This record gives sequence, C-alpha cells and structure tokens, in this order.
Amino acid sequence: MKKTLLIFLSLTSLLAFTMSSCQKETVVTTTFEATMEECEDDDGKVAFTNGTMQWVTGDQIKVFGAAGSGVYQATVRSTGRATFHCVEGDAGEAPYRAVYPASAANDDGTVELPVVQVTEDGSLTGFPMYAQGSSTNLNFKNLCGVLRMRLQKSGVSITAIEVTGDIELTGDYNVVYSSGVPTLEYSGHGMKTTMMTCNTPQSIANQKDFYIFLPVHTFSEGMRIRIYSSDGGVCTKTVSAGNSVRIQRSKITTITLRNNSLTFAPDAGALPGLFTINENGDQVRFSQGNLQYTTLGTHAGALGSNMPGTWRFAPEQYEYVGEGNANISDTYPKWIDLFGYGTGNNPTLHSDNENDYQTFVDWGANVIVNGGNTTFLWKTLTIDEWDYLFRSRADAIVKYGIGNVNGVHGLIILPDNWTLPSGCTFTSGLASQDDWTLNSYTFVQWADMEAAGAVFLPASGQRGNWGDICWVSNFGEIGYSRSSTIHEFIEFAYYLAFDSYNLNTNESDFRSCGLSVRLVWNN
Repeated sequence: MKKTLLIFLSLTSLLAFTMSSCQKETVVTTTFEATMEECEDDDGKVAFTNGTMQWVTGDQIKVFGAAGSGVYQATVRSTGRATFHCVEGDAGEAPYRAVYPASAANDDGTVELPVVQVTEDGSLTGFPMYAQGSSTNLNFKNLCGVLRMRLQKSGVSITAIEVTGDIELTGDYNVVYSSGVPTLEYSGHGMKTTMMTCNTPQSIANQKDFYIFLPVHTFSEGMRIRIYSSDGGVCTKTVSAGNSVRIQRSKITTITLRNNSLTFAPDAGALPGLFTINENGDQVRFSQGNLQYTTLGTHAGALGSNMPGTWRFAPEQYEYVGEGNANISDTYPKWIDLFGYGTGNNPTLHSDNENDYQTFVDWGANVIVNGGNTTFLWKTLTIDEWDYLFRSRADAIVKYGIGNVNGVHGLIILPDNWTLPSGCTFTSGLASQDDWTLNSYTFVQWADMEAAGAVFLPASGQRGNWGDICWVSNFGEIGYSRSSTIHEFIEFAYYLAFDSYNLNTNESDFRSCGLSVRLVWNN
C-alpha cells in the first residue's frame, strides 16, 4: 500500500506540474493611440477635409521601442484618431519611433519610399508619416510633400504617371527629428524616377486629380512628367529653363493640364529608329530602356488579367539596377532587371536548377505600364535576329560603336536610316579593354542622338545563383541581352554579349543566369 500510495502521489505531482507548465503566460503588449497631421493645399488651406485623409481600420504602423519593434494595426475611433493593437512582435518600453505604413519601415529604422505607388483610382495611398516620443500617444507627422496632377481631356483614361527628377525619389532615407518636425535624408538604394499606377484606368473626361508623394525638393530645369493613357499613348511634360516645381513637406503642389495642354503621342515606350532584323526586310523599334519588374501592384499578362507585380521599361536607356538584383524574391519590392531564360510568367525565378527554365514565355506577353498598356505588343529577338542586326543589314559594320552615355558604359546602335544630329559625333567599332571613351555623350547630347533613332544597351552585368544565394557581377564592364533562342544543350540558351573590345552575337550560358531583356516592337 505504501508503495502504491507513493506512485499515486508521484503521478499526481507530475500531472499538476505538467498542467502548470502547459498554461500560457499572459503577454502584455503596448497599445498606441495615434493622430495624424493634415496637409496644406497650395493656398494654405487644410487639404483632404471631409474625411479624405484619415486612419482606416486595418492600417498598420511599425513601432521601434527600447527592446525591439512591432507591427500594430488600427481600429478607428474617430476621424483622425485610431487605436493600434500589436499583431507582430512588440516594441516594449519607450522611447518610441513609429513609421506609417509599416511596409515603409526597414529593420534598421530607415524609411523606404517605394518605386511604385499603387492606387485604385489615383488617390493618395500609403503617404509616409513618422512619430517619435516617450508616450504611447503618437502624433504622426508627414514626411513628404504631394504633387497633385489635375487633368481633364475628353476621351482619355489614365493608367499611370511617372515623375523623373534630379534627385533620388525612391530608396532608403534616414529620419532626422528636430523640434517636432521630421526631415528625410537620402541614404541609398534609390532611383530618380517614381511612378503612380492605377489598378483600373481613370477617365479624365471630367476634371480628375491624381496624387504622387515626393521627397521635399525644388525641382528645376529637366524635371519630367510622363502621363500614360489606357490606349497606349504618352504625354510628356518637362520643366523648362527658368522654371521650377517646389515640393514642401506636408503641402500639396498642383499642376493643372487640360485639353490642348494634354497631347498624347502613340506607341508609348517605343524609340523612333527602325532596325532591319532579317532578309525579309522586317523592321522593329526598340523599347525606351531595359525591361524592369517589381512585385508591387498587378498586371495583365501571359497567364491572366490579374497577375502580381508591375512591368515597366527603364525611364532612360542608360539606366539599370545593378547590385539590387541580388535581392530577387517573390516579395522584394524594388525593381529588378536581370531575368532567367523565358521567365515572362515567373520573373522572380532564381533557381539554379536548369530544368526550371525549359519553357520560354516571352516577357513581351505582359502589359508594360509605360509600354502601350497591351498584352503581346512586344517581343524578344531571336539570336539570328540579333546577329543579322549587327552583321548583315545594310552598312551594319558602321552602325554600332562602344561608348558611354551620362557616364554609363554601353553599346550604341544606329538605325537603318541615320542622320547625325548637329553638335554630335559618332565613331563606329570597338576599343581596347576597359576603354569606353570611343563615344561619349552628356544627357543633353544623348537626347539628340535618341531623337534621331539611336539605341543604347548599357553594360548592366549578370546575376548568378547558387541555391538561395544570388550575386551580381560585371555591371559597368559587360553587357548581356537575352534572345528567345534555346541552345542545342538543354541547359543553355543564346544571348548577345559585349564589352569594350568584344561583340558576340552567338554567346550562350546556363538558362538560370539573370540577364537583361531589351524588347522590340514589331513595326
């Protein structure tokens, strides 16, 4: 009996201990109350009245505290005020630094301005704000200013607006907080172009406002705004000499364009020059820049009408992403421009298994937001077409040359019919190793060359893969452009390659390598 009793007691004690161990600890997380700053309109009045700018249930902020960081989600209490409850992590004790939206907050505390501002109808979305203090009552202040494009023209619907300036408009920024006012200081990984896209085309038959947030800056001569219509047109506006557009923190600057001020040129994204690519005399026009992709937004394309991500052509022929391609993933929110073979339906594929690249899906099957807004409008050249362009068309040998544009190394290609612009020079051929000075053009000079039909392929390097590890090499030294042609060896595909002293129109390598894509429009 004694032994039995001891066993019973031991089992009872063990059960009690186990039950006690399985009970959940009560975790107490901080709750925040938050208000937001209003924006001022051009005339100094408060903008976004009638509840346009306010917290929405489900909004998320990221809060950095003394012990860590957490993501907090809003329950709206009243206009301009919300309670935020923790949904991930925990900021712990004060002092606090908070960023809206949570997606704009990097782990190191910097704030990221996105490469694409995705909206449903052109309204202000994800306008970045910042709060700092020792209290759980957070008073958010606006980090940027707002450019309002006020547009009106019968029979036109808008799909996107692109802004290019003389400073970086996207990327990572440090926040300097002084006397209750936050200021952004650029820290890297950005581009001088940002874009607002609409999920559905927006008619401007009646006056319609479109909002784009920008870092504080006075934009002077050369600032460019491109407005894209649903029928593939583009209207380009450039700030002329002696004028400027001033973007102030927490204020709205309006540019109004109506009727005759909005003239849309057809064939958005296509350069003017014509290039013969085969013995039949077929001619094509090159896209305005290398193809780029971000996981932000949606598009119609090879597999359907509501595919994740956004495609665009680089705003300038000499622009490329470079090292940022090493971050390729299904969730990376910035631009990439180096793609594995045939990945028009899966642009973030970066497997090192060559069997994953056996089917070619042309990137031109997708809607490209600044490239005509239509599926299957563009195509990738075959390797024979690349070869004909450089070796067999009339006067081919004198219609390409190595050089640099705005300091970027690359290859210049002249169209079939060529007239050298006044004030420009051109020398055909290649140079010696690492010598890109055979032809050199400033931004202004290249604008004249481009208008005359010249094409520039930047030496944008390649992406390598090994398991989940990716790296980028040879940018600024070697340029590669994909073809649609497979190799006799099942793991390889053909492409164009060049450096300062070599041009190979019949190069090949593993299909998994990430290379540039330069699409053409069938004329």
